[in-house]
Amino acid sequence: MQRRHLLQALAASAALPSFARAEPARADLARLQAHLRFLADPLLEGRETGTRGFDLAAAYVASQFAQLGLKPLGDGGSYAQAVPLKTSRLAAPSPVFELCRDGRWERLAWLDEFSTRADMRSTHSDVSAPLVFAGYGITAPRFGLDDYAGLDVKGRIVVVLSGRPPGMPNEEGAHFGNARTKQELAARHGAIGLVTLATPRSEIVAPFHLARQYADSTAMDWQATDGRGGSEVPGMLAVATVSVQAAPRLLVGLGRGYAELVADVEAGRPLPHGALGLDARLVRDSVHGQACSHNVVGLIEGRHPRLKREFIVLSAHLDHLGKHGDVVYPGAIDNAVGIATLIEVARLQAPRPAPLDRSVLFVALTGEEKGYLGSTYFARHPPVPAAALAAAVNIDMPILLHDFKEVVAPGAEHSTLGPAVSRAAGRLGLQTAPDPQPEQSRFTRSDQYSFVRQGIPAVILGPGGASFDAGEDGNALMRDFRRQRYHQPGDDLAQPFHWRAMQRFATLQSELLTELGQQPERPRWLPGSFFGELYGRPGG
Repeated sequence: MQRRHLLQALAASAALPSFARAEPARADLARLQAHLRFLADPLLEGRETGTRGFDLAAAYVASQFAQLGLKPLGDGGSYAQAVPLKTSRLAAPSPVFELCRDGRWERLAWLDEFSTRADMRSTHSDVSAPLVFAGYGITAPRFGLDDYAGLDVKGRIVVVLSGRPPGMPNEEGAHFGNARTKQELAARHGAIGLVTLATPRSEIVAPFHLARQYADSTAMDWQATDGRGGSEVPGMLAVATVSVQAAPRLLVGLGRGYAELVADVEAGRPLPHGALGLDARLVRDSVHGQACSHNVVGLIEGRHPRLKREFIVLSAHLDHLGKHGDVVYPGAIDNAVGIATLIEVARLQAPRPAPLDRSVLFVALTGEEKGYLGSTYFARHPPVPAAALAAAVNIDMPILLHDFKEVVAPGAEHSTLGPAVSRAAGRLGLQTAPDPQPEQSRFTRSDQYSFVRQGIPAVILGPGGASFDAGEDGNALMRDFRRQRYHQPGDDLAQPFHWRAMQRFATLQSELLTELGQQPERPRWLPGSFFGELYGRPGG
């Protein structure tokens, strides 16, 4: 009770009017640190969507927006945009995944050889069907790839390799290698399920053993007005992942061993496709429920009579993984740093004597760790006319552990956001650089992609590997974070943050916002952009 009152007092004090409204030239490091320390404190229990810890964090953000004078753009005159949620968690006994060849059944071991999530549609799901191998499960004519050519997968479960073929352009490859993209394509061909095989390459990005960490977590989806899950892929009744160790057991019917198949992939040789000569059965029992979380939305209205009706979105996700048993996952870099940056950029922009020409929506998003739920809901149900959303800039997990002098901007090359990023970075003495970790597929793995799918040009910024300090290897530090602390309890306040880098990063975000808010032309997709052609809106 005493802790609860303390937190309420902290939130209330932050909402008091501020009389020191002078705009600093650069981000205020002390403020950034203060936000970070509150948001990543173990008292918030990892800020999992739908929990008290998340609600406390959201109240904190709302109070900061109120202090800065942002206009509330949530429901009923508040800062909170409610996101209705469906929930589902696996029930005992554990899920069952079986293979049948020539009338003989064999069972794969749960979490050692296969993983799956709770079913959002049914409390009891029992799906059986023949297996068909479809390479990577990608159809991309511009890259000469069609894994479904000549295949009949109607009523079957498609088996695909994780990710995308080596050599595909990074961001386009990230789209085609995305699990949801593969499910949607399989469903369009009439498949009823998708089994993804882990590969040595995918083990680097998302090791299979991490499935144990999420086995008891609650799956969520935003709830449409008809009661369905808003992210549901119609027709996809069975979805599972199989480990590197168990994958060869599914591919015996190809006449080519798993190791040979992987070697063919790396060498760029064509893969065999076709029926695997076995059936699979996936059985799951799930417990359903409902919840509600919310995005936190504040507005700084533009000054230009016409351009103020165009909105730039600056977003960051507020949620993290919560706690498992007594172990808290604080999510300091992922993504308390992002929210601290969001609040500080709002402070830099709010006290301007003359606001930007365009309006800016500052949005703290829920449910990113549950599948980009808050951003998907917001992009589809914005509090302003959907056609008025001109661009989205997202802040997610900037790994600020070195004195970075390069900026990486996935998505920038596809729209006029790219030149804007270069100009903003240049004013701070920074260069733009290619993504040093393209295998992470960052452009399709965070909230900015929810806006892209609605035809809105978007970008996400992060530090490059080069450092102003010749003794630092930024790439090594970022790789070490991903290996040792990403989605682990060690992503906490004890990490060796580079404070000057955090200050520079927040300043950069503010400079980019100024650039986008003042340029005469509305951000648009570039001619020939893959994402512009796939999702772009007329005139967008």
